[in-house]
Amino acid sequence: MGFSIRNAVKTDCPQLRGLIQELADYEKMPDGPKINADQLEEDGFGAHKYFHCKVAEEEGKLIGFALFFFTYSTWEGKCVFMEDLYVQPEERGKGIGTKLWQSVIEAGLQVNCARCNFQCLDWNASSIEFYERAGAVNLSAAEGWLSFRMDREVMQAFLNK
Repeated sequence: MGFSIRNAVKTDCPQLRGLIQELADYEKMPDGPKINADQLEEDGFGAHKYFHCKVAEEEGKLIGFALFFFTYSTWEGKCVFMEDLYVQPEERGKGIGTKLWQSVIEAGLQVNCARCNFQCLDWNASSIEFYERAGAVNLSAAEGWLSFRMDREVMQAFLNK
């Protein structure tokens, strides 16, 4: 195994931002990411941590990451939400994604999380297969749960109704 998995550190933020952009490009949303390395630094390593991150590193270069945070379920208690799991295309098939995902699961189990939630685009067949092969359940198909979002503009408009 030529790679290692470790906790991200503040100095990883420029490379991490680059990987986030690669993921957005892969997801066919190149204009999606609005954050920069400074915001990642503040939000992940500042006074209040809004996220945690594991990185895959090989020869000093980041080749993948898993960004996650903790949530709460009124049904089951503590949960971990994996926001992103990404491995550079040329590095796939080496077990890096599995190890990153396992590191998120480990972090969740260390604080007694009841579940790990995440999302996947419906056209990403290889990722869906990867998740389902590991035992993840597609809640949209199994239970009819849909995922919704309100952006800042909609949030502000909602307050003014």
